[in-house]
Amino acid sequence: MRLQRLRNSKRFSGPSGPAIGLLALAIAWAPMPTQSQDTTPAPPTATETPSDADRGTRFPESLDQPRNLARDRYVDRQRATLEMWRLRKQSRQAVQDAARHPDPEVAERAAWILKQWRSASLPGVAQGPAELLLDRGSPSALASVMEQGAFDAVLVAVEESAGTIEFDQIKQRVVTLLSQRYPFYCDKAFAAGTEADLLNLLDAVAIDRNVATAWHDLKRYLHPAQPKSTNDIEPLPSADQLPSAASLWSPAERATCLAQFAMLRGDVEQSIAHARAAGDPVVLRIARMLGDRWQEIADDAFESAASAATPDARIEAYAWALAATARTGDQVRFDRAQSQLLAIQPDEPDAIDDLRWRALAMHARIDEAIDVMAARDPAAAAKIACAASRFRRAEQLCGYPLEQIASDLDGWIKDAYIDQANLPAGSIAPSIERLYSLARLLVNIGDTDNAQRIYRRLTPRQVIISPYGASLREQTLVELDLINRFDWMLDIAVAAGENAMTQRSQYIIAQALNTESEAFRKVLDRIKLIRPAHDFRKRFRITFQLFRGKQPDGFGDSDDFESLLELLLHDEQSKRSGGRTLQVEQISLDLDIVDMFIRQGRVELAREGLAALTRARELDALISSAETESEQGDNRAAEGLWQQVARQSAQYTPTNALITVDHGLSYAKSIVGSWILAKRAGHREIAEQLESRLRLMLTSPSMNFRKELADHLRDTGQHELAVEALRDLAVSASFGGDDAPDFFRVAVTYVGLIDDLKETHPVALDELQIDSYDAVKWSDLAVLGLLKTSRYHDTAFISVPLSVRKTFLQHAIETADETLARHAIDQIESYDPMNIDYGERMLPELRKAGLDQLADSAFDRLMDHGLEQIRRYRTDATTLNNLAWAAAMNERRLDEALELSERAVLLEPDSVIYRDTLAEVLYLLGRTEEALAIESACLLDEPDEWHLHEQIEKYRKLLQPDRKN
Repeated sequence: MRLQRLRNSKRFSGPSGPAIGLLALAIAWAPMPTQSQDTTPAPPTATETPSDADRGTRFPESLDQPRNLARDRYVDRQRATLEMWRLRKQSRQAVQDAARHPDPEVAERAAWILKQWRSASLPGVAQGPAELLLDRGSPSALASVMEQGAFDAVLVAVEESAGTIEFDQIKQRVVTLLSQRYPFYCDKAFAAGTEADLLNLLDAVAIDRNVATAWHDLKRYLHPAQPKSTNDIEPLPSADQLPSAASLWSPAERATCLAQFAMLRGDVEQSIAHARAAGDPVVLRIARMLGDRWQEIADDAFESAASAATPDARIEAYAWALAATARTGDQVRFDRAQSQLLAIQPDEPDAIDDLRWRALAMHARIDEAIDVMAARDPAAAAKIACAASRFRRAEQLCGYPLEQIASDLDGWIKDAYIDQANLPAGSIAPSIERLYSLARLLVNIGDTDNAQRIYRRLTPRQVIISPYGASLREQTLVELDLINRFDWMLDIAVAAGENAMTQRSQYIIAQALNTESEAFRKVLDRIKLIRPAHDFRKRFRITFQLFRGKQPDGFGDSDDFESLLELLLHDEQSKRSGGRTLQVEQISLDLDIVDMFIRQGRVELAREGLAALTRARELDALISSAETESEQGDNRAAEGLWQQVARQSAQYTPTNALITVDHGLSYAKSIVGSWILAKRAGHREIAEQLESRLRLMLTSPSMNFRKELADHLRDTGQHELAVEALRDLAVSASFGGDDAPDFFRVAVTYVGLIDDLKETHPVALDELQIDSYDAVKWSDLAVLGLLKTSRYHDTAFISVPLSVRKTFLQHAIETADETLARHAIDQIESYDPMNIDYGERMLPELRKAGLDQLADSAFDRLMDHGLEQIRRYRTDATTLNNLAWAAAMNERRLDEALELSERAVLLEPDSVIYRDTLAEVLYLLGRTEEALAIESACLLDEPDEWHLHEQIEKYRKLLQPDRKN
């Protein structure tokens, strides 16, 4: 009825004709020949003359009155509609008023205008695919407008949706697009000079702190020096300004964001003040940590512990009290916090127990941490003890006396299976877990035969030990992966007679081999075609060794590899179409398999496979080919490939409009590649432009994209830009939030980049105003980021803090700070008194820094502890060799080193590594001819080992003058 009344309206009369909507007219901005048959107004008809159309159509200078849509002549109403749509700033209020007008035609015209605005349909925004643009209400249509770089039009859609039920949905849709496609949008803005429009859009859709951070950083990008007012860009905001959309946030969210922004500009006091206003003790603690306010953290932690309402809150408070007092040097309060963490209560939840032992372990209280963990889980505590070279303690926790292992091991395993049988499916018996710990201990002390016996016995697939369906064999595979025993994994993954493996087992194997499960499966399937007579176990072993880079038994000549590549490049698959089954050829090769060919030394086949993937326009292959051409110096070919990467990754069609998950990393990589080429060719202006584009991309609202791009910059040697990106990202990630990357990984990568710059371009650290102590500070903070995470294995709470103490020691060596060096060495010895890396690598550097006495005493403690260990575990060839090598690197106690090395070689005479150590010790003792003879024999076993060639050359040069004499 309503449509009929509109058709009968005097002002809506006009010739009839085919139905053509005004929406299509507005998009195309072209006159149409006939009037619509629906409620959408139509343009002037072909029967009206220009004079008719122009008569009485002089519009008032202002379009701020709804009456413009109610003019007498149809052509006037039509022109008014289009003018008010086009001139939004002048007509916005009038259109909103007209939408509530009592005249149905006026209201309908206003509603049409509002719909166009809310759909980002503005004059000139009509270059997208028609199938997207014709449905302006769909997510794809909004995406199409974004793809054009019409950020001002999208901003109109956001503003006009305010107050409607679609407001939050539209903002979320825009944020999703920005997070996924930001690098491409940045280039659109850069090319058109519309960065300010992009900034305004971020301002309007800042639904969370990530988008606000992008807005903040884009502001800084547009105002790199002093704030300047221009016609297009507003002056740099005051310190406490947030994006306008943040007005809808809670006060706590705004305060947290302001705390982050203040810390980014280095204003610690303001950051702490805002963090306090947020009312969140975690945010306040983060701000204080970044500002080195450990005394304040300690005071608050003890106060919080005293007033805590729950046990977990109290223990967490004491954990932070321990962390803070460890950094202030307040030993009295440190001991107080430690005593509370050691006071275990019966039946505590695992989470509280984890807080206790982790806090202790992270602060070099290893024995105490082991005691806390042992009260709940002796098997897990035994593994921690192994990681800290406390093998006697690990033996006690396992509960299996080593002196009885030869006679009783089979009985222990049998008893453990009885315990397991008495448990419901989905649980693991503590005695089974202690056997795993015993095997770990045996590996560490060199008793690999008995360790392998245990692992081989713990392999039944039918024994389910977790609620998620994991079997005992899968758990054994995980254990072997953790200790890098790939040869043992190969033996137990598939038993004789089995014709398949579980998907979970295949995933574990692939992860261990540093490849993808799907790549492993593809090769395994093709091996069946090449070796049809082999059973599944043989085919699995061939595939395993191929990805491992070892020569498989019964596979390996040129024909085998060529056949494998051919099958992967021409893979016939059955496909149903129209009721028929068709054979379709496709490429099953991928880059992981290409890497497998390289590991096997089949470089030409790898190159052929990569070329095929590149011809197929596989994006990762294009990137790999571009990097290869760049490394080989073919700049023209590399640039052509980078342009292909850019075009392909920037594609956006109706097919992928709703499902795209690409956040633009591939596109950004293409810009990095072109940037490197431009710098190499000396095209300074082009290189500067490309760098500006990358800096613009690094203002992305996706923090994970920033991390991934920074990683890529580091991988390609662009350390300075990478370190700038990570310096800010480390601050932002520390405050957490949705989409925030793992703070530990960000901080560790940042520290690694600082170390890279120290080696490659130390002047850059001064130019970037990065203090050399930053590596120490951020590595220390990174450890604290592990306290409550479940992402890492328990042994990480030994290895990670130990690595940080080595960073402390490295800084002490660089600054010749004896006090810091002494403190770092004390803590290193607490974590692992047998840490050979520190002994062989860092103690010689300590001597070069003039701290000989400190280095000598530290080495003697390391050596004495090692000698004590091998007196108990006499067959530990690894420790024998490591002690001898450390002695050689320090050139101390060489007579003892010779005895240790000879024992290691006696235990494992086929080991090239152990014989190489013996040669070096003999050389240092002046027995160079013997050293050369041993090293030459090693070369026969490992002809591709470059270290052996270097050692032989060193020995020969020393012998030549003697032979001449």
